[in-house]
Amino acid sequence: MKKVIFAGLLLGAAMTLQAQVTIGGSVDMTIVPFQLVQEEDEDPTFGAGIGGVFNTGGPRIRLDARAVNADHRIGMRLRVQAQAPTQGGPSFGGENFLQAWWSPLEWLRLDAGRFDDDRLRGRIGVDEMGLFTNIMFTQDAIFSRLRVRNGFMLSATPVEGLLLAAALRELVTFETDTTGPGNVNIVNNREASGNPWRNVTFALGYTIPDIGAIRVQYIGDVPPAGTPGITRNNDVELAFALTAIDGLLLDLGGKVHFVNAEDNPNFGASLGVRFRTGALELIGRVDSQISGNDAPLRLNAHLWPSFQMDATRVILNFGLDFVEGQGSDDANIEMGAGISLQRNFVGSTRVRGGVAFAFPTDNRPMVITLPLFLEYSF
Repeated sequence: MKKVIFAGLLLGAAMTLQAQVTIGGSVDMTIVPFQLVQEEDEDPTFGAGIGGVFNTGGPRIRLDARAVNADHRIGMRLRVQAQAPTQGGPSFGGENFLQAWWSPLEWLRLDAGRFDDDRLRGRIGVDEMGLFTNIMFTQDAIFSRLRVRNGFMLSATPVEGLLLAAALRELVTFETDTTGPGNVNIVNNREASGNPWRNVTFALGYTIPDIGAIRVQYIGDVPPAGTPGITRNNDVELAFALTAIDGLLLDLGGKVHFVNAEDNPNFGASLGVRFRTGALELIGRVDSQISGNDAPLRLNAHLWPSFQMDATRVILNFGLDFVEGQGSDDANIEMGAGISLQRNFVGSTRVRGGVAFAFPTDNRPMVITLPLFLEYSF
């Protein structure tokens, strides 16, 4: 036993001398102690549990380990996430990372493995309470994060404020069928229909001092297996974040999604706003989608102003989701509102609770939810 402890001390000392190692973690959860659902012409039903109408995730725990050598040229990262869904056992999927990187030059870096890079991602995210009033889009609607799942990325910062990145997101793609015994999926081809080398991302970001940041991105996709008619399935994105006005952030993004080689491109535009003055903070999002000839216009808007009191922050939330009807169908409009109190403690611990209303529509009952959000990280 003493030998094991001594060996562990030697290993720890060697790691300290050869590399800088940091280990962190977090736990966050959404608890719903009360929820009322009122269907039209029916008696109300009451419930409690984890998650909610629009948020079905349970408690989530993350462990994050990072290491970098003494001259900061070689590093690695391991993040493991476990989540308890509303049904079944814990899930270890989601945002797990296994990443290694090498920087042969100060301005050049090669990353490989499974990881996300958020340096260019949209800067205005979501509000938790909004998940219980209406659907909300993530900041990827403004500008998508660089996401690599089984590949590598080369990034360069040749001059201050400029970021260039090229990623091959999937080194190998698989095509499966169910011709095996018992209809078990069998991997019969390590290359899906199409060339895996088309599964690339090219991105550019440039920060203009005292003005803002512009980002441009091309995301190519390998066509799904068994769909030879789809010859192109790519995204082109453009975004600009304005930071020239003190206390104000505007992040505007637009997208064109090519479903196939010739027609039916989909379009999207999103605007995020954050304004701060004293104890008041005003955050809002407007996201729109136009899906060519196959689907109607969609408009999603959320506003969540907040005010810092002595011990807590009061947060309001208003949400609207509009989907244009097809043909003679009426448009579908869903609305919601919420109010909550948030208390931040020493370190990275916070507790937030309140009430959210999802107003009734033709397609949705009235829902009143009392969610409680808990978060702790170290």
